[in-house]
Amino acid sequence: MIWVFRFPYFHCGIYDGANSVIHFAQQENDNKSKEAAFIHRTSLEKFADGCPVFIIEFPSEKCFPPDEVVSRACLRLNEKDYNLPFNNCDHFATWCKIGEHRSIQVDLVKKIIMEVCKAIDKSGNNETDFVKYAEIACKIHEIVEIATAPNSKLTQ
Repeated sequence: MIWVFRFPYFHCGIYDGANSVIHFAQQENDNKSKEAAFIHRTSLEKFADGCPVFIIEFPSEKCFPPDEVVSRACLRLNEKDYNLPFNNCDHFATWCKIGEHRSIQVDLVKKIIMEVCKAIDKSGNNETDFVKYAEIACKIHEIVEIATAPNSKLTQ
């Protein structure tokens, strides 16, 4: 499992050992939205896009063997239905690596939101309140994407 930093998040994929990466993203040079993303194979160079590549380690007892990780990734080639909080590149790569459909980054954002909301509203400590906070997180992410887009009026 490898990551590259794409402000404000890390993009994740599965390195297949043949100088290519299987990942959940839109096609290279495609200006379409994230909803056009699908699981596909690309070269390591295109995946990295000039950024440093980080290897994400998990405890070995939790991981599938490398050949099985790649096989799991290949099983999902061409899959669609990208969804930032529920089915993104991190969910995909973590599922391939350890069999858990979860996102390390989304989990961290959830924790941060819950702690902030608890600090603001002492009653915000149950799961039903999380739906409200998840909606807030999605709106914050949308604002960040707009603000950091190359043609954004907010960055000019």
